[in-house]
Amino acid sequence: MTLHFTVLPMAFVSAGFANQAMIDETQHRGDIQSLRGIAVLLVLLHHAKAPPFQGGYLGVDIFFVVSGFLITNLVARAVLSGTFSFADFCWRRARRLLPAAYVTIATCIMLSPFLLTDLEIGDFTKQVFGSVTFTANIVLWLQTGYFERAAELKPLLHTWSLSIEEQYYLILPAALVFAPRKLWLPAAAGLTVLSLLI
Repeated sequence: MTLHFTVLPMAFVSAGFANQAMIDETQHRGDIQSLRGIAVLLVLLHHAKAPPFQGGYLGVDIFFVVSGFLITNLVARAVLSGTFSFADFCWRRARRLLPAAYVTIATCIMLSPFLLTDLEIGDFTKQVFGSVTFTANIVLWLQTGYFERAAELKPLLHTWSLSIEEQYYLILPAALVFAPRKLWLPAAAGLTVLSLLI
């Protein structure tokens, strides 16, 4: 949990440089795509238990930082140009992420009576609530550690990362819209220091 707290300020800091580092949505970024590929590969190797890649879960951190950088620049550019719309931003994120998430949740719900004990279904019910409300990271954090053996019996364990991403999508636009432009960089610096202290 602590590692992922650093994502907010690292990505938020890119908003401070939005005027100099605007990212064109249509422009292909080979560097960004390469980092995404490395991140996915690290996670896959970690879950495959490949011996040299025991820290491969850090690929999730890489992906969060890359995603945060891109989204922050996108939102900052729209806010600065006066074209940002909360409804449009939320709709685009929902259209991209939610169909696959809801199919996964529904599939897990249908299979859970056949694969989980009554005790595990109690935890699973809370995980479903956390998944659909984008608080799965908190629900799972309160239930067990990510690397404990019991984690194998939590079908929606992976939704913690989606919850963090969705929380970021709610907090970031509000912060950039309502905070004066001159506070963007000091706020990013303050959050970076706070995250390092934590």
